[in-house]
Amino acid sequence: MLLNPRQSAFWKHGKVQYWLALRGGKPVGRISAQIDPNLPVGIPEGAGMFGSLDAVDDPEVVRLLIEAAEQWLADQGCTSIFGPCTLDMNDEPGLLVSGADQPAMTLCPWHPPYLGPHVERCGYAGLRDLHNWRLDLKEAPLMSSEGRKRLAERIPGLTSRTPDRGSYARDIAILCDVYNDGWREHWGFIPLNPVDLDGLDVLMKWLVAPEAFRIVELDGEPVGVMLLIPNLFELTAGLSPSPGLAGWPRLVWRALTHRFRSGRIIVVGLVSRLQGTVIGSAIAALMVDELVASQTVLKGEWVEAGWVLENNTALIQILERFRFRRNKTFRIFGKSLDGAMPRQAMETGE
Repeated sequence: MLLNPRQSAFWKHGKVQYWLALRGGKPVGRISAQIDPNLPVGIPEGAGMFGSLDAVDDPEVVRLLIEAAEQWLADQGCTSIFGPCTLDMNDEPGLLVSGADQPAMTLCPWHPPYLGPHVERCGYAGLRDLHNWRLDLKEAPLMSSEGRKRLAERIPGLTSRTPDRGSYARDIAILCDVYNDGWREHWGFIPLNPVDLDGLDVLMKWLVAPEAFRIVELDGEPVGVMLLIPNLFELTAGLSPSPGLAGWPRLVWRALTHRFRSGRIIVVGLVSRLQGTVIGSAIAALMVDELVASQTVLKGEWVEAGWVLENNTALIQILERFRFRRNKTFRIFGKSLDGAMPRQAMETGE
């Protein structure tokens, strides 16, 4: 769904080229190059992306792949390159540079530890680090139901709800609107559209508890959203990439009967007018508390939240309050097409 031109939302507005590296007729690496007219906040005009990067432990393979992507982007008129992103910042951004020993998580890239140094040898510098934060649910300091009720009562007009089974299209549009309003000035932001979440309604109806999707309203206006998706790697554990006649029935049975023990908070949004206010902080804390409490009821074991910018102090403080601990780091690299791009220049767009 991320890569196929007939299914990927990115192909509706961007341009993509894919390559495989072959040795003796066998694939030893892969890469993509992308151009999107909607560049992330903080990325200069004329930048293209690379993504889908993976390779055997051979710097020459990585160099040839990256040079192919760079040449294609230069031919398209791009003056700089950043990534990896599969295929943009709303899908799977960054190269895993810390946490390769952590459990796999839905829509989070995984890379072997040698890949980052190979990329740096090609003249790339780190632009930003994106972090995932893990919470073991038994350690979470949750409010009591009475405490949540008292907090809500101190903010007149505040209500919290989970979507109805028949209203996902409407509520996903609300989620996008609140997210876009709250994050539009942050580094790396690109608008989230309902088409980017195609297929989520099916996932929500069959695999996700209603409590995993929360909308907070103030005087009837949506002001906060939070969405957790299950860790689909639990369904595929122990199965090969080609499950075969024995594996497919096991996968179907797990999908029908499995109770997820882990998940990832992929969307947290608070409207911009409430950010930095006491009410906004209370709403954000209430959303996290309600979500974590519901997952405890569902016998979950742990959740991840991410990605989170390395300098997002306000969100990091809320995560630390609930005893989240940073467990993965994904790095966005950048380079001009005639040499390495200084970190500050890429961050400010200068």
